Amino acid sequence: MIPNFFIVGAAKSGTSSLYHYLRLHPDIHMSSIKEPHFLCSHHFPKQFTGPGDEGFSASVVRNQADYLKLFEPPTPASVLGEGSVYYLYYPDAAEKIQVLNPNAKIVILLRNPVERAFSAYMHTVRDGRETLSFEKALEEEPKRKQNGYQPLWWYREIGLYSEQVQRYLERFPAGQIRIFLYEELQETPRLVKACLKFLGVDETVPIDTSIRHNVSGVPKSRAIYNFFARPNPLKNFIKPLFPENLARKLGERAKGLTLKKDKIPGAVKADLQRYYKPDIQKLETLIERDLSKWLA
Repeated sequence: MIPNFFIVGAAKSGTSSLYHYLRLHPDIHMSSIKEPHFLCSHHFPKQFTGPGDEGFSASVVRNQADYLKLFEPPTPASVLGEGSVYYLYYPDAAEKIQVLNPNAKIVILLRNPVERAFSAYMHTVRDGRETLSFEKALEEEPKRKQNGYQPLWWYREIGLYSEQVQRYLERFPAGQIRIFLYEELQETPRLVKACLKFLGVDETVPIDTSIRHNVSGVPKSRAIYNFFARPNPLKNFIKPLFPENLARKLGERAKGLTLKKDKIPGAVKADLQRYYKPDIQKLETLIERDLSKWLA
């Protein structure tokens, strides 16, 4: 089976939540691996070298036969999709999607790149992988990229959206692309309904959007967060007692309660705003959306 729907990014812009919401619809089959990254895997080394990158490396699908098996649903579904966030970043991913399925529908989620960069940083802090300050991590970014860290660590570079989005607009007809802004997740049911309409499936099917997935933050207690975030014998015993979706919902809620939000240091935020301003202005013209709040 060939996929006909792709959530292509950007990372830390709500893609995990959208993936999990859509997979609740009976006419949508999302790949069991959320981010197989098959169509850009040729850019990846065999193993990324950043702290904790082993899990990402292990989830990458590098064989086409294995990739297509991800879209063999147990029941018929009209939409077969996946959500590899780095398809937006890598220059030839749009072309590879078009070659695989020229009729594919594409969803792009975009977040204020300053906030996105800090959220990616807080993601690695949350998981105990990042030990540097945000300012120092930004300074180390080119070296980390050169040394084989996965794109999650490229906090600054991933947020240059204009050329990334333009590649998709050049490859696919306007009717096959929907661009959502992260701010629209504040009205999640409306965004999900718009996505269902775009995909051509029943919009009236109730979708539980009460939980945000893969939220970043600083653990209030590292031990408590790790208990809910990592496998352990007690969780393995309890988990089968609940339906899969309920178990996931309870797990995400529990993890969220253990996290606290942090703020971007003022000077670093100002530097990033200056850095991204020209690209945001290009993007604003390209997608014909008001991004003035991103520039404020």
